[in-house]
Amino acid sequence: MENTIKTLLILILLFILPCPYAFANDKLEHFGISSIFGAVSETYFHYKTDYEAGGRIIGGTIFGTIPGLVKEIIDSTQEDNCFSGKDMAANIAGAFAGSVIANLINTEIEIHLDKRKHRATISFLYRF
Repeated sequence: MENTIKTLLILILLFILPCPYAFANDKLEHFGISSIFGAVSETYFHYKTDYEAGGRIIGGTIFGTIPGLVKEIIDSTQEDNCFSGKDMAANIAGAFAGSVIANLINTEIEIHLDKRKHRATISFLYRF
């Protein structure tokens, strides 16, 4: 039952992600880049901390949003440019989506690194 719920969540997330016609290209770029940073951040928290899923997703969202925030702050210091709340909303949404998807994937995958033998083992978990 738990895997069915996770599969449904992944499908829902994929269908509610912004359609290319819904936002300007700029917003899609903010969403896409932030989703990558959110996924990477959640993956770090997943394997390097003892946080529960909610904490990993929150941490991934926060850290995934930082590059977009820095870009908006830099943009606000340039002439004829300003801080964009809509860009930040796309950054936050992207980082959150990336964190949630990474959490769902990382829960189903185990990675073991054996530095002494110079090998990595990747296992896919499926519980019946």
